[in-house]
Amino acid sequence: MKKEWDWKNTAFQLKIGVVGAIIILIGDMLMGWGLKDLSKSGIEGQLSQYLSLSDTRMLIAAICGFSGVPLAVIGHYGIYQLMKPSSLKYARMYGLGNLCFLAFGGAGVHVSSVEAAYFYKYMSASGTASAFDLSIRFASYFLVPLYIILLIGWAIMVYAHIRVIVENNSAFPKWFWIFSMPVGSLLFSVVGLLGNYEIVNAILVGAFSLGNIWCLAGHLWFVNKRKEA
Repeated sequence: MKKEWDWKNTAFQLKIGVVGAIIILIGDMLMGWGLKDLSKSGIEGQLSQYLSLSDTRMLIAAICGFSGVPLAVIGHYGIYQLMKPSSLKYARMYGLGNLCFLAFGGAGVHVSSVEAAYFYKYMSASGTASAFDLSIRFASYFLVPLYIILLIGWAIMVYAHIRVIVENNSAFPKWFWIFSMPVGSLLFSVVGLLGNYEIVNAILVGAFSLGNIWCLAGHLWFVNKRKEA
């Protein structure tokens, strides 16, 4: 297949994607900005920071999620376009995962995550003894299935992305796998070692979105360099 890349158009798509990923991150950090109740253990302790969130903050976070995802998907379509001329097989796999994000990411996982936090907050406020158990059941019925589908799509995207790079069958140099989503997410997750602070908890909730920004921004940097060459 003839290897031709439209650097200018791809750069524009990646810019839109970065903006979308930042919007998603804003929503994640709005949800995560708070302190955990260290007197509670396990999952209940991890969820305790959501009990103090205002309804307005939750609403804005949900809006950021379902509006930012379609824009971020445009950026990943730009990565698909970079893969397509040299490896149609992996490009199609990447496109399939990207389609999964579009279908289940915004109005699915992001909004449902906020819904689960909202449910837990008001069940706890009502004084219901089984508030936590009911909230876990709510999430298991309506949120976990969406997460499973989304993670499958994400895994397909990551596999295709890294595989096409390490096989040296793309526009990218072999070391460029560092600009993949899992690498970025892991880098930012390290801040969790700093302890229970609002900014730390916000970054941890937004680690996946930060990995998304890392990936898209890295590709934008690369494309701009090639465009200017």
